[in-house]
Amino acid sequence: MGDAFMRPVRREDFDDILALAKQSGGGMTNLPPEPDALRPRIDFAAASFEGNPTEPGGEVYMMVLEQDGKVIGTSAVFSAVGLEHGFVNYRINKTVHASKQLKKRIERRLLVPTHDFTGCGEVGSLFLSPDARGGGFGKFLGKARYLFIAEHRDLVASPICAELRGWRGPNGEQPFWDAIGKPFFDMEFDAADVANSAMGNQFISDLMPRHPIYVALLPQEARDILGKPHDNAAPAFNMLLREGFAYRGYIDVFDGGPLVDAAIDDIDSIKKSKRLKAKTTEVGEAPLMLVSAGRLSSYRVVRAPAREVGNELQIGADALELLGAKDGDRLRAVAW
Repeated sequence: MGDAFMRPVRREDFDDILALAKQSGGGMTNLPPEPDALRPRIDFAAASFEGNPTEPGGEVYMMVLEQDGKVIGTSAVFSAVGLEHGFVNYRINKTVHASKQLKKRIERRLLVPTHDFTGCGEVGSLFLSPDARGGGFGKFLGKARYLFIAEHRDLVASPICAELRGWRGPNGEQPFWDAIGKPFFDMEFDAADVANSAMGNQFISDLMPRHPIYVALLPQEARDILGKPHDNAAPAFNMLLREGFAYRGYIDVFDGGPLVDAAIDDIDSIKKSKRLKAKTTEVGEAPLMLVSAGRLSSYRVVRAPAREVGNELQIGADALELLGAKDGDRLRAVAW
């Protein structure tokens, strides 16, 4: 097999990405398995790279992992979320009730609607073909986003958040949605998820409960999964935590999945990345590094042996060719 590399999405990637979306099992709002919902997202992402933004304006920088001419994975950076309709989540708050007469003090949790992350950057859409798992490509998809943010610092708002898919039962059960969403939206989870993908999230603000909800009033099966990621999203959740993201009690309004966040300058791969000058050489047993080159539509990322020497990055000719770069070009690199 040839070496894999990350690049901006293209409109002609649609068929490959649709096939990936159908493998996801649903629940990924930004990677819907319905063609009519997916196509405008790919078109918008491609246009985001083709534009000439000077600040975060709601662009979606979706990238794909390509190997042997086939798209095997996706991930994305959202420059600023919710600018049009707001970005709503639940925050799990604590409230205290006390009675002197009964000598009781009772703590309870509340789900409070919030727009705390409206206008923030976001990373998401991370999905890897099941056929490509086990080769470190999930890590590749995740870390490549941080090199993109570091190289396009002026185009992505801080802090950065990430929403993980919530827990789902083996037969597709959605306890959180059934307890809170369905009674207010009057639709099944999959239908609401498709509507969110195809029409945006204004209907969420229109129909979701406007007042805090006591967690104690939810069925036990819904309480048990608050902030719990989908089994397939657990590795991505753990990668985010290792990068410096933190879970602070925010959850998705559809499936109760966790939302994590971090200031851009606190993300480990961004802090440790360096800009170095490319130098073609035989690298031998050099350690693996993640290396990026270019900007916006010319952006590329490879995983390759490389060595930092002074202000230079010594790297093999094949890797430099995949990056579309040449000797003397500025690269950004971080240890694998």
